[in-house]
Amino acid sequence: MVNYWLSWLGIDVAQPYAESKPIAPFRLIVKGALEYPGLLMEAEPIKVIVVMVTTANQDDAAKIADHVVKSRLAACASTLPAVRSTYWWEGTIMNDQESLVVIKTTSDKYLALQETIQRLHSYKVPEIIAIPVIKGLPPYLEWVCRETS
Repeated sequence: MVNYWLSWLGIDVAQPYAESKPIAPFRLIVKGALEYPGLLMEAEPIKVIVVMVTTANQDDAAKIADHVVKSRLAACASTLPAVRSTYWWEGTIMNDQESLVVIKTTSDKYLALQETIQRLHSYKVPEIIAIPVIKGLPPYLEWVCRETS
């Protein structure tokens, strides 16, 4: 069966390369895990996320950062006071100086965080983008989870 799959993948099983190592057979099992002989790799649910929010100025950024941290919707909010944003808005290319808030939180806090940001934000359609953290220093990730629980 393994030879069939290797052939299907375009690997010549009749003429193996002398320097090549044998490919371990694998099978797909429940919950999206791949099982290799002696090794089980399973994707863990993404817990920590980074949320980026642009604001019109530093005062708006500080207001949002302070509120989301005080209300435990985020463990940390870092503000970059000046970023240049170029974007389309209502058919026109805009080029504005804004502030950027980088918020560290957990995926289970996202909806409440988004609602809070929308309520506090001065923009009609604010940028609120969540990015999953796929790797990080374990003590830091644990801290984010602890501070938002």
